[in-house]
Amino acid sequence: MILAIDNMAAKYHCLPSEVLARGTTFDLRVCEIATMWHNRQNEQATTGRAPVNKPTEQQMLEMLAKVKKP
Repeated sequence: MILAIDNMAAKYHCLPSEVLARGTTFDLRVCEIATMWHNRQNEQATTGRAPVNKPTEQQMLEMLAKVKKP
């Protein structure tokens, strides 16, 4: 949360207290999604490949069940 507020303050050239006073949850969500997108683009540029989505908990449990079967 603090990092999101800092990101927004840096992006819009204002103090974190102004972000807290005037920012909405929509602003925070947009900032969070934009940061995830920038991180994804940066990872793709550095590694040369798109990042792979992590499996869900249910998918991991299914994988374990397959391995444990005799």
